[in-house]
Amino acid sequence: MGAGGIGSYFGARLLYAKHEVSFVARGEHLSALKKNTLHLEHPEFNFDDRVNAIDMEELKALDPCLFDTIIITTKSNSSKTIAKQLRDWLGDKKKIPYILSLQNGVENEEIFANYIDPRYIIGGLTRKIGAHIIAPSKIKAVGRAETIIGLVSKTKDNCIFLEELKIIFNNAQIPTQISQNIYLDLWKKLIINNGVNAICALLKVKTGVIMNDEKLKKIVYGLMSETAVGAKNKGINIYKDDVDEMYELITKFESIKPSMLVDREFSRALELDDICDVVIRNCEDQDLDAPYTRTISTLLEYIYKRELLE
Repeated sequence: MGAGGIGSYFGARLLYAKHEVSFVARGEHLSALKKNTLHLEHPEFNFDDRVNAIDMEELKALDPCLFDTIIITTKSNSSKTIAKQLRDWLGDKKKIPYILSLQNGVENEEIFANYIDPRYIIGGLTRKIGAHIIAPSKIKAVGRAETIIGLVSKTKDNCIFLEELKIIFNNAQIPTQISQNIYLDLWKKLIINNGVNAICALLKVKTGVIMNDEKLKKIVYGLMSETAVGAKNKGINIYKDDVDEMYELITKFESIKPSMLVDREFSRALELDDICDVVIRNCEDQDLDAPYTRTISTLLEYIYKRELLE
């Protein structure tokens, strides 16, 4: 659900591994998927075939029991709307699909759990992957898509399912591991997202440009460190070594356009609330400021609003 760059990459990998997959999309991308093949280019994987592409209304006309898992790869700012739609679709059925969020941010799982039985909510993240729509039905991707999944509320049945899902993903060449504390791992990913997403969008450059500039990469480290401080408000302890690890990871990873930069290029809504503002709010709750995050996100929001008006 949200078959853009990341969603299409996961869907193509699963289809290639002989699983049944439906791609929920919208707009020109959906129209192109219905008429043409899904064309995906990756240094180690190419896919060019017809797929089952549907919109949200077409999904809601189907029996939820047909599906094992709904993989959410939409923007985080749509989570509440999607959660309500899924609740209405799933109704009071005893057996429903598991809901796996692979979105940016650290609050999606809580949102879904407010509308759907938490036993069926799986938190997740994928990293070391860059994937974007370059034209309707055409995707370009790089990276390994290292994925971490974890349960919000554990039972014997959903622990068994999670192990099965891990095997399915790994067999589809999506390297996946299970987290015993998914919220910790989500905040660790936010360290990377808050570190590079907004600043790359602000300066309109790839991550490699930022990380090869001695002054700019110090700002990135400041952004990452503020994320670790914000996490403490949720009872999540992220230490300097963890920040250093995430900093090293983005330093060595292939230079990519983060999602916020791509959104700015296509005049789409930016995920400032889910990537930057969540850090600021959680620092403020501790009577602390987040000056790096506040400065970068405020400048980006101001410039982007003026850009859209021109």
